[in-house]
Amino acid sequence: MAETTTAERYRTFGEMEARGHSPSYERLCAGVAADPELLALADTLPAAKRQPNLLFGAVRFLGGPVHDFGAFRAWVLDHWTEVSTEMPARSTQTNEPGRCATLLPLLARLPQPLALIEVGASAGLCLYPDRYAYRFDDRPVLGPAGPVVLTCRTSGAVPVPQQVPSVVWRAGIDLNPPRRRRCRPVALAGGAGLAGAARSAGTAARRGADRARRTAPPRPG
Repeated sequence: MAETTTAERYRTFGEMEARGHSPSYERLCAGVAADPELLALADTLPAAKRQPNLLFGAVRFLGGPVHDFGAFRAWVLDHWTEVSTEMPARSTQTNEPGRCATLLPLLARLPQPLALIEVGASAGLCLYPDRYAYRFDDRPVLGPAGPVVLTCRTSGAVPVPQQVPSVVWRAGIDLNPPRRRRCRPVALAGGAGLAGAARSAGTAARRGADRARRTAPPRPG
């Protein structure tokens, strides 16, 4: 199988990940994918460090523009030394509490109460399915009142639960778990940058989920 080129990687990310969520990141992906000079710079980095969201997150973290491709391109070319230093030092983590909505029907059907352990837990936001509220399709909100309401559209015969599961123990295992004392700045600064410049709803959910997590952090592994 032929190796995916950097241009294909950015084009695919823009079309499959950013589209419908972050118009600015979609524009940047299309611009980078068609720009030989930026692609050549990206190709000087290790393959695992060329991710679009890592580049865009690094630029945002360093104070660069991400809404206009022309401004973004000029800034990256002028600050490539800083960008190319920042990107290899960073890694992406998927802190997406919305995944709990897809897991909830299964978790609710298991014998209760539950003990949860997650491998690759990142900040552990998916270890709290019992602390979020959910709205499946147009049904009433399910779960405790709070800052996080996760929405989910279903198709087919999905066994939508009547109540959230009972969780009495939880632990997460990760190669690079954020320490509790620095989870908040990582989640609000780096996480927002990686999520996309226009994904305000997802960022709000992550903020609320992080507050729920910090009240009783999971056991690190």
